Amino acid sequence: MFNEFLATHEKLKNANVEDPLLETLRFFDIRSDGALGRAGLCQDGQTKIDIETVVRKRELGIPIEHILGKACFMGRSFRCSPDTFLPTEQSGLLIEAARTLLQERASAEKGPLVLDIGTGCGNLAITLALTSASVRVFASDISPAAIEIARTNVSRYGLDHRVFLLAGDLLSPFQEGGYEGTIDMILCNPPYIPTRSIGKLPRALIEHGPRVAFDGGPFGIDLYRRLIKEAPALLKPGGILLFEIGEMQERLITRILEDQGGYGDIVFYNHGEKVRAMSARKKQGSV
Repeated sequence: MFNEFLATHEKLKNANVEDPLLETLRFFDIRSDGALGRAGLCQDGQTKIDIETVVRKRELGIPIEHILGKACFMGRSFRCSPDTFLPTEQSGLLIEAARTLLQERASAEKGPLVLDIGTGCGNLAITLALTSASVRVFASDISPAAIEIARTNVSRYGLDHRVFLLAGDLLSPFQEGGYEGTIDMILCNPPYIPTRSIGKLPRALIEHGPRVAFDGGPFGIDLYRRLIKEAPALLKPGGILLFEIGEMQERLITRILEDQGGYGDIVFYNHGEKVRAMSARKKQGSV
């Protein structure tokens, strides 16, 4: 295995990828279904992979996750495709915050009810369900193709009885289904890149990722405005809206929350030294 690691690193280095060591580590972590990330080692007795093919596709800018057909998130493996936004490490903030915030609501008879909006491959919904035994999650995505990928991941982890999937735009799948005032938490990782900044993103993301998953409109906040406006109708009093944000967007989004009214207890969550997630609570008595 060590010799294979060195050979893979050398081939990626010769292919002039930006960070061959990081690429090699990611390759072995994904191939081993997250074993490297979980335990600091990599063991893989699964199907052999043609390294030459991997290197050739990486030279074309195709992400390793798409080449292998899977990505890792918080030590777990998820099937993915170009129809799904690839999980990122910083989204673990949402899981940790959600688990803490939901503890106070875990005494509910049926367990807390969470909506995961823009679920992609389902990594947030599935990870939350696996780490919070009483939680039920309804996950949605505007892309039917992404929903099908998420469905395979839900089945793989045996969560068909607690993670339910719907296709639709933002909160629309829940607005006429009797969900009004029943939701404990709305969880979302919306697109937050300003349209004018998309050209600065890595080539792999621009050419091989779903644009709808990262293009946040002229100022990167289009989906936040809609989410913040529509969420109170679905949340219970005291229910929580929790979402990831782009760098230095916290002040602008705080202003949107305050202007909308009906929210309080706004909390910031840091990834490193930067705020990358926020939560707000629906005030008692607000509609």
